[in-house]
Amino acid sequence: MLKEKVLLVEDEQRIRTLLRLYLEKNNFSVIMAKDGEEALEIVKKRSVDIIVLDIMIPKKNGLEVCRILREHKRLKKIPILYISSLTEKASIISSLEQGGDDYVTKPFDPNEVVARIHAILRRTKQKYGQKVDDHYVYEELTHQERNILHYIEKGYTNKEIAHQLTLTEGTVKVYNHVIYQKLHVKNRTQAIVRAKELQII
Repeated sequence: MLKEKVLLVEDEQRIRTLLRLYLEKNNFSVIMAKDGEEALEIVKKRSVDIIVLDIMIPKKNGLEVCRILREHKRLKKIPILYISSLTEKASIISSLEQGGDDYVTKPFDPNEVVARIHAILRRTKQKYGQKVDDHYVYEELTHQERNILHYIEKGYTNKEIAHQLTLTEGTVKVYNHVIYQKLHVKNRTQAIVRAKELQII
């Protein structure tokens, strides 16, 4: 199975290194850029599945990069997850209106970033014609998603699962959403039934 490619655009080396470790651990291939111009050069030469884009980067900021991509015929469909220290609602709304798909504020839990990437990629595949048919081709769950599913089966709350796996409760909710999408269900009960049918648990 081909690894999905993430372009990570971040000027802080510590954050780049941390996110790269978590992304590679979750079976992503990672390409890195330190500024907006480098990011644009990379996407023109190489195909990527998603861009994790810091807003406050040198040369061209994240909003400029997003605007340029959204105006480019070939590159406009690449999903973008913003990461930024800007926390004002107006900044978040503005950046999403520019064409971003989601937004994570710093400091962040790297597991949440990974979970949000999975969710965005899942939505994008459905939106652009790769939707699974009525016979359901189930997407494989990651190791962490399987762990969460096991705790769901045992009746743990999101808060209890977060404590067990050293995650935030918000991150667990994002994982739950991805699990439901992959199993084509709408809630915990349906997820457990489907997982047992597929012998995942």
